[in-house]
Amino acid sequence: MRAVYHSFDNVDSGDVLTITGDAAHHLNVVRVKNNEVILLLNGRGSILRGAIQSLSKHEIDIKIEHAETFDYKHELSLAIANPKKDAFEDILKSAVELGLKHIYPLSSDFSQYDYAPSERIQRVLESALIQSNNPFFPIIHEQQTLKNFLSTHQDTLVFFNSQINPETAKSVVQNVAKTILIGPEGGFSPNEVAEILKFSKVQEIHLPTPIMRAPTAVASSVGYLLASGNGPK
Repeated sequence: MRAVYHSFDNVDSGDVLTITGDAAHHLNVVRVKNNEVILLLNGRGSILRGAIQSLSKHEIDIKIEHAETFDYKHELSLAIANPKKDAFEDILKSAVELGLKHIYPLSSDFSQYDYAPSERIQRVLESALIQSNNPFFPIIHEQQTLKNFLSTHQDTLVFFNSQINPETAKSVVQNVAKTILIGPEGGFSPNEVAEILKFSKVQEIHLPTPIMRAPTAVASSVGYLLASGNGPK
């Protein structure tokens, strides 16, 4: 079923919603037809299902047949020391598709990109939301330093270390909120690794793989934690 993003609020079954702008353009490009049923996603937990009543180049009227509000499927979030811009955008797409709740962009010794909200970022998020039919956008926080982030989030942190460290690796406690910490393409510096691991509640995990690109590490780490028991409730 086709889907579009629309920042609707307080819409019920039986209401008629008029779609304009980019959403209307997208539906025209994919050649939707009258009476076709589509989904509308607001990125805040609600999905509408409705049938197209009238169709023009700039406006599409949709009669809502069903409205539903969702809860998050899991409690995983991501802290990422920013890789290059293209890789960061790939990570945002994956974060939406994987249902991550929060994203914390970090600056570190080897980080390569400074995050700032933009129209391009919004388009990346909307595209992933539509592709995945995720009811939620992730909450993207302002960029901060690794040190500042560690001072407030170490209690729920899972550090995926690309270098095996059997003396400090710990088991993962399941079914609680967790934030996955992943370094940039060059990894964290030795001083940063030491800073991370000085917090006793930080859980360290090493996967038996070659060193991964940051987007691959995000997908792999989320899959690992979900399969380990932190999955849908």
